[in-house]
Amino acid sequence: MLGAAHLPPMQALLQISRQLFPEGGPYLPWTYQLPPAPIPHTPAHGVCPSGSDQCIDDTIAEMEARAAVMRRECDDNAPLLLSYLHTTKGEREIARASGGFQYPAHVNDWSTSYAHHYFDAIDNYYRNGRPDLVPESWRQNFRASDDHSLTVFGNVAAAYNAHITHDLPIVIAEMGVTAPDGASYKPDHEKINALLAAAEQGTVQELAVLYGAADPAMAAPYETEPLTAVAFGQVIQIWREYAWRGAEQLLLAPTPAAKQEVENQIDALSNLLGDIILRLFARTDPAPHHSHCPAS
Repeated sequence: MLGAAHLPPMQALLQISRQLFPEGGPYLPWTYQLPPAPIPHTPAHGVCPSGSDQCIDDTIAEMEARAAVMRRECDDNAPLLLSYLHTTKGEREIARASGGFQYPAHVNDWSTSYAHHYFDAIDNYYRNGRPDLVPESWRQNFRASDDHSLTVFGNVAAAYNAHITHDLPIVIAEMGVTAPDGASYKPDHEKINALLAAAEQGTVQELAVLYGAADPAMAAPYETEPLTAVAFGQVIQIWREYAWRGAEQLLLAPTPAAKQEVENQIDALSNLLGDIILRLFARTDPAPHHSHCPAS
C-alpha cells in the first residue's frame, strides 16, 4: 500500500486500513452467510402488538427524556443511552423508508420491546428497589457506573454486553424468528447489523466531543479509526449472531428444563463477558474516581 512502507508498524497498519476501508467505517457482513434454523412461526409477545410507528416515536421520546436527565446529573449510564438513541433513530428511518425492513411492523414491536428490557433493568435497579429482578450482567454495569470505575467506552461496552448477549436472545425468542408467511426475520436482523456499523463512527465521535475532556481515553478510539470500527463492529456482529442462535435454542428447547438450561447458559456467558469488560476498561487514573460529566 502506498505511503505505508517506511512507517512504524502500528502507523503502517492504520494507513493500510484507511486505504482498504471506506471513510464511513467498514462493514463485513459475514453473518449473512449463516442461514437461520427452520423454526415454525410462533406468536409474538411484544409490548407493541400493533407494530405502529407511534410505538417507536414514544420509545425515542422516553429515551431522550431519560438521556437529558442523565447528562444533567453526570450519570455514567448516559453514554450508553446516547449511543442507543443513535441506533433506535436509525431503525425508525429504515422502517419508514421504501424498501427498508421486510417486516417493519415486527421491527417496531421488537425494537419497542427490546427497549423496555433496558427500561425495566435500570428502573428496577435505581427506582423500584428491586435489584433482585435485574440480570447480573446489568448489575455489573450499574455497579461500575455508580463507583465510576470504567472509562466512558467501558461504560458503553458493559451495557452493550448486558443488552445484547443477555436481553437480545430473550427478546428475539419472545418475538419469534419466523413470520406468519414462513419467511425468516433474520434478514431484518442482519440489516440492523449494518445500521449499527454505520452508526458507530458518529456515535464514537459524539461521545468523544461530549466526554473527551472528562475522559481523555475517550478520544483514543476515534483517533485509531477505522481499526476501532473493525474491532467494535465485529464484536457487536458476533454478539448479535450469538443472540439469534440463543433465541433459536430457546424456541427449540423441548422441555421447560431444557429451556432453563439455555437461559442459564445465556446468563453465564453474559456475566463472563461483563467481568472481562470490567477488567479491560477499568480506569487507571488515581482514586477517588468521579463521574464523567459531558461537555455542555
